[in-house]
Amino acid sequence: MKILVCTIVLVALLSGCRAEETFETVADVPNEPVLAPLGQICLQLPDHAGTPVINKEDGGKLYLCDGYVLTCQTLEGGDLEATVRDLSGFQAEDLTIWTTRSDQLRRHEWVWSAIGEEGDQLCRAVVLDDGSYHYCLTAMAKADAAGKLEEEWDQIFDSFSLDQ
Repeated sequence: MKILVCTIVLVALLSGCRAEETFETVADVPNEPVLAPLGQICLQLPDHAGTPVINKEDGGKLYLCDGYVLTCQTLEGGDLEATVRDLSGFQAEDLTIWTTRSDQLRRHEWVWSAIGEEGDQLCRAVVLDDGSYHYCLTAMAKADAAGKLEEEWDQIFDSFSLDQ
């Protein structure tokens, strides 16, 4: 009887010793990138640029200047190759893009030529990349007039910055 009681007590004690399963759950919360506040574009335009001919709601502006056209726009950041393709029509690997960095901004700049309705055109673009947005400035002129515009374009493109 003593063996029987000990066996029953031992079975009762051991019956509660099984391993408990532990479940772990993971929440399906998407990691949405936190966008920086939209910066304010600073640009010193020549006197003859005047007011923008086209002023889009998304911030895009088109200026008709003496012998050339300037566009200024803000695009979603993250994919520089898509921005290069949107602005120039070329793939990024087909262009020579100069990239510099200052503070928290990367500056990407390139030139290209294209055939337009009125003949050959020379184009120049710069993109300021803050990690969230691409702030873009492009200039287009007839190829034969581009040499006369180089100094003016340098001043415009050098003044292109963000006021954050």
